[in-house]
Amino acid sequence: MSIGNYLVECVRSGYLKPGTRLPTHREFAEQIGVSVQTVSHAYGYAEKKGALESWVGNGTFVKSGFVDEITDSEFMLTQEMKETPDEIDMSIAHPVVTDRHVALFNQALMHIASQTNNRCLISKAKPVTGQPHHVESGARFLSSQGLDVGTEQVLLTNGASHGLTLALSTVVEHGDWVACGQLVDHGLISRSRMLGFKLQPLEMDEFGITPDAFEWACQHKPIKALCCTPSMANPNSAHMEQARREAIADIAKKYEIYVIEDDVYGALEPNRVAPLAALLPEQTFYVTSLTKVVAPGMRTGYLTVPRHFLQHAIGRLAATSWSATPLPFEVAHLWIENGTLNRLIRFQINEFAKRQRIAKTALQGHSFSAHPNGQHIWLKLPEQWNSDDLVASAKRSGVQITSYKPFVLDTNQPIPYVRISLGAETNRGYIKHGLSVISEILDTNPPTSHFLV
Repeated sequence: MSIGNYLVECVRSGYLKPGTRLPTHREFAEQIGVSVQTVSHAYGYAEKKGALESWVGNGTFVKSGFVDEITDSEFMLTQEMKETPDEIDMSIAHPVVTDRHVALFNQALMHIASQTNNRCLISKAKPVTGQPHHVESGARFLSSQGLDVGTEQVLLTNGASHGLTLALSTVVEHGDWVACGQLVDHGLISRSRMLGFKLQPLEMDEFGITPDAFEWACQHKPIKALCCTPSMANPNSAHMEQARREAIADIAKKYEIYVIEDDVYGALEPNRVAPLAALLPEQTFYVTSLTKVVAPGMRTGYLTVPRHFLQHAIGRLAATSWSATPLPFEVAHLWIENGTLNRLIRFQINEFAKRQRIAKTALQGHSFSAHPNGQHIWLKLPEQWNSDDLVASAKRSGVQITSYKPFVLDTNQPIPYVRISLGAETNRGYIKHGLSVISEILDTNPPTSHFLV
């Protein structure tokens, strides 16, 4: 393998992390015993492939959002539209699913069917926590996400929604206060109504919940738990850096607040920041799944529980579903062990990087927040538009988007935002067209209302 190809492979595999500064041409040449010219050619090749970027006077660095051509070729995405579709769905949080995903799933099922030791997938109802080999591979996946826990602390759930319900019902009682971001996933609002706890919204910035707002709530309200999404929060993609996570963890520890960490988007980070659970293991319930980073039907959820709550959580797991459905976890186990899961996640990272770049061009001149590898656009509307009018106008033009209303506690206080999701359509051309339609609508005035007298 040439030096240039080797560098690209090191970036592709994750061995070289985004932002890493490489040695100078001369230093690298001396390290591996080749000429400076050879290294210059290798760096240039890797830069052309999009794996590296050079800054005059600063050096050569591993590029964020590296687009993996091999992954792109494997998943064979259509980039252009052959015809304008009747409807483009940009309303649902959804990873990109291609024919290649279906083929890999079918291959996994055939492999499982060919095994002679698969009887446990249908004949066993215990252990409630999940089949041991599924738990072990799940713990390895969590380790790749920066969370090292013993297998005895890992419970398998039917998706992240199930895991969040188990975590909340384990520590929160009817009437308790739970802190959350002022913009919050609609699922938490539904769970608060189902379980009878009250939500205390906290001010947010681009890095998520602010420490000042969290500490104020701890001082003035009987907060029992904090429920948050530190990585690429839905809907505004607020993303906690390491320093913010440490500050939130310190406050939770100071006031003895339990943390329920929803990390369903975390694996999409090219440069992974350690979860809150790694900073506060004795107070944090950590929840993730493959639903948002592989495919919606992969409802394989992983919940980690502080040791002193394990029996309480296991009891609730048994009461809500007895145990998680084994077959999806057998597929996940196979993909974790043979490296397919890493390829699938890498594809999503690369694909959403491309879609975010499309969005940046299509929505030029409009204000929005997004993560470079995130699934969503949180679009701020110009003065003449409100959320309901834009959603209705976009729908009439064949594009589905989502109002701000599912993500706020008080819908009587309107805010000028909509969420645009980039993953439900496999065809990138549809995404580009849908965004162009929205941009064109925003550049006009809302239609005049008609009243019958």
